[in-house]
Amino acid sequence: MARKKKEEVALIETKSKSKNILLEEKVDVESIKEELKNYVDETVDKKFFDELEKSNKKLVREKSKKIFWKNIIIVILLLIIGFLLYLLYTNNYFDRFFNRQDPIEEKIDTNKKEEKKEEKKEEKKEPTLEDLKKEYGSLIDNYYVTDKSIYLSDFYEGKLTNDMMMYMTINSFDFSTFTKEEDYNIIKESTFKLMYEKLFEEDYKAESFKFDDNKIRYVKPMEAYMSESVLVRYDNNIKREIKDIKVDGRTVLITTIEGLVKDNKLYNIVTDEEVTDYKDESLLKYENKLNKLTYVFRTNKLISLSK
Repeated sequence: MARKKKEEVALIETKSKSKNILLEEKVDVESIKEELKNYVDETVDKKFFDELEKSNKKLVREKSKKIFWKNIIIVILLLIIGFLLYLLYTNNYFDRFFNRQDPIEEKIDTNKKEEKKEEKKEEKKEPTLEDLKKEYGSLIDNYYVTDKSIYLSDFYEGKLTNDMMMYMTINSFDFSTFTKEEDYNIIKESTFKLMYEKLFEEDYKAESFKFDDNKIRYVKPMEAYMSESVLVRYDNNIKREIKDIKVDGRTVLITTIEGLVKDNKLYNIVTDEEVTDYKDESLLKYENKLNKLTYVFRTNKLISLSK
């Protein structure tokens, strides 16, 4: 009997323990469910607000772009309108609204304006020979040979040879700037070449030549020119007077009348025929008996001579 009671008591305790375990497990499950629910709610809320914020930023950017391009279009339209208004203003379009002129009177005024424009065009006269002399006359200053030069006849025949160009090149220098050695001069080729290229369009070609009664030799090892004696510049007895100047773009043609003056008499340079007694008169009076020469320049460099 006592043993039976003990077994019943043990059974009751076992059931009680099982019940408590079940209750504890139930409590734990409910707690987990609650935590999961809270976590899910928080996660969903966070994602939702993040997406919402992204959408708002995107909308703001799109709106800003639209406003920017709208402002650009407005500015462009304002500029176009302003330009069109300026064109209308400069063409006196608005005058018809502020000054109601009779159509016939307006036509007369238009004709008067056109006549004034034509008069202004006529006032723009062609430059005179004196104007052209002031602008271009000095071009010929460095281009001449003296009456003692062996190139005299060729020059007035319009033959522009290389040794003649060398002659005019050295004649353009101040002789005192040359190196002087006892009884001769030395001229550096580099200096000589610079002057040559300033005067002539023709390519530079080194060679010996005559300068009046002096011989100028080209010495290649020295890269220099050497005179036989000290260079002396003789008086130039040739007189010239500009008869005409023509300008065609970059090309300038200067026509001169030239003669030789000695012992107060005027001579033809080539034939040496006496023309007249000379007292500083205009050479143009005797142009048919004197020498006519045309100097042709391009970009201020002599390119040819012609009779």
